[in-house]
Amino acid sequence: MGAFHVQKQLKMGLLTGLVCTIVAASPSRGQDAPANLPADSQAPGQKPTAAAPIPPWPVLLGARVMLCERNRPVASRVVLVPDAATYLEQISKWSPLGQWPVLFENDAGTSQFIRAFQPDEIWRVPPTERRLPEDREQRQRLATAVAKISFGATDPRIPFRAYYEQLGWRPPGFVVTSMDDPAWTAGVALAAGRGLPLAFIEGDFGGPNRELSATKLRELELMIRDRARSTGYEWSGLGDGLDAVAVCRSLPGRCRMNVPEAAQVRLQGRAPGDGPYATMDALCRNDDGSRWGYAGWIFGAEGRSALMAMSSIFLDRRNIWMFSGYEKQGQWNVYEVSKPAGRLAELGYASLFFETGDADLASWIRLLRGAIPADVLFMNSHGSPRLFHLSGNQRAYPQDIPFSEKPLALQMIHSFSLKQPAAIDTVGGRFLDRGVYAYVGSVDEPYLSAFIPPGLAVERLAAGVPFLLAGRYWPGGGMMSGVWKITTIGDPFMQAIPPQLRIITPAVDAPAIAGGVSLLESAKTAMTAAKTDPMQGAEAIRLLELLGRDLIATQVWKNIESSDDQPAIAAAAAEVIGPLFREKDWPDFLEAYRRLPRESRDRDARDMLWHLATPRLNSISDPDTIAFLSAEVRLPTPAVDLERLMPHLDRVLGSGAGRAAVQRALEAEGNASSRKALQALLIKK
Repeated sequence: MGAFHVQKQLKMGLLTGLVCTIVAASPSRGQDAPANLPADSQAPGQKPTAAAPIPPWPVLLGARVMLCERNRPVASRVVLVPDAATYLEQISKWSPLGQWPVLFENDAGTSQFIRAFQPDEIWRVPPTERRLPEDREQRQRLATAVAKISFGATDPRIPFRAYYEQLGWRPPGFVVTSMDDPAWTAGVALAAGRGLPLAFIEGDFGGPNRELSATKLRELELMIRDRARSTGYEWSGLGDGLDAVAVCRSLPGRCRMNVPEAAQVRLQGRAPGDGPYATMDALCRNDDGSRWGYAGWIFGAEGRSALMAMSSIFLDRRNIWMFSGYEKQGQWNVYEVSKPAGRLAELGYASLFFETGDADLASWIRLLRGAIPADVLFMNSHGSPRLFHLSGNQRAYPQDIPFSEKPLALQMIHSFSLKQPAAIDTVGGRFLDRGVYAYVGSVDEPYLSAFIPPGLAVERLAAGVPFLLAGRYWPGGGMMSGVWKITTIGDPFMQAIPPQLRIITPAVDAPAIAGGVSLLESAKTAMTAAKTDPMQGAEAIRLLELLGRDLIATQVWKNIESSDDQPAIAAAAAEVIGPLFREKDWPDFLEAYRRLPRESRDRDARDMLWHLATPRLNSISDPDTIAFLSAEVRLPTPAVDLERLMPHLDRVLGSGAGRAAVQRALEAEGNASSRKALQALLIKK
């Protein structure tokens, strides 16, 4: 972002113009706020009350984000790196002339991002010779320098505020991270890409699945306030300066807190005690419980954290799906999705909605074939950490979470989905593992009224309010604006504005990638080599998948499969599972899966197998296929697959085959709860 350009735009009143534009594009509509139903309850509650109109401060926050994006040229390229040191070096090459996504080649979500971003060029760079310093303070200085220079500073020793003022830029918030935590990759990218001060909070507060004590929460809050104070900007109230904080480091997702009376959420007159609350909701509050800001949270491995940041900064969010398992009556109707989906279409989004009969288990299972193409998903459900209900109160499980064609933003109305966000066998954990990079969800039972209805969320998004902020109640929004149980994972500045309002300037003078090798050329070389050496086929397929060329990858697989080279076939099968799944090619997928060594039949591969198989069970009449599926049921809940498979085992293999399969699973199962579920199947059937 060049200083002259930004100052000129500001003098022309672009910020004011943006606010006027987005407000005019989306007038605030009346929207009922729901009553205090438990999120897993189906009983009617008290009459809803009208929600307040959108105040100016979240719109201004969004306008600043839009201003930055409109002044940041983006090059249509992706750079793939092998390690963290090379990642930081490549981020340092960003400048006012252009920025572009930098991703870890070995992260499973990289191909998702490329399919969404569709760059003109993809470069692989070798490891840098410059290692990250061993000393923490030196790493902090290096990361800070990269964040400043990438946004236009000529001297990294200048404080953030000093050089932002030279540019005519006023940041909407700041970033806190730790150089001892792998999520620093997200923190540096957000600071460099969004023009945010970068600060550091070190120390061990615990992992994402744990609870933070009230004492440690207070310690963390004071540290974040101190970092806000150190920026030199106003921060203690909403609309005064720094209104959002990107927390990029490991923390417990839940916390205990003695909530000040003015910020307590009371249900039927009862105070909720000391929690657990969502850590991201308890942070950024003054001593009286009032808000001074909002937090978004990124945690995880270096590659995945970088992916979450890059998805937030560079991807469009045009295709929004809405899925509701709720009845369209009473208080549940506040959360209906047909009208919001229609509103999305009016605003220029591509939208699709599913409700009532189109939102039952059979419909959901049909959606699981291949990867869903949505950019954003609003989902209404209820249940527990390891269970979610669909229309008709039908049950689905973490293994029924869809794969996404692209990185996905999610608002999920569901109790406990993020109680253990790092546990892959929970609803929220599986969504995050599948590529969700922005997530509004609950860490505990919040009651239905804690969630923003889809209709109100759509109006907020259309007004430019950042996605995570649009999923929260704000001061003045009733008792649910107190400290509560809704958490926000992802970049707090990420927006899902109407497509016509997202204007990205193409970079025309971005520097060349020194030492880079074209991924396309690498794939061509591997494909040529595979013609004479089948063992090269696996690498060719891997590179083609990274390029987003699934169809060509499957063609290479067929060539390898026709050879007699069994090791080459096994290696290629492991790489082609994803492309065949996304192509919904059941016969070839099944053959490739059969060729996988048992140790390669991991969680994702088994989920893909069942996502393709389950919707077509009625049409499978081959005894070998049915028997094969019964041997591939998924842990830790084998009863789920066996219950769906039992009638087809009886149909194809003969009466009693289903019970026999359950009995075999029961004899091999050591987990008490899994044994109980299997025993229930024997009684039920």
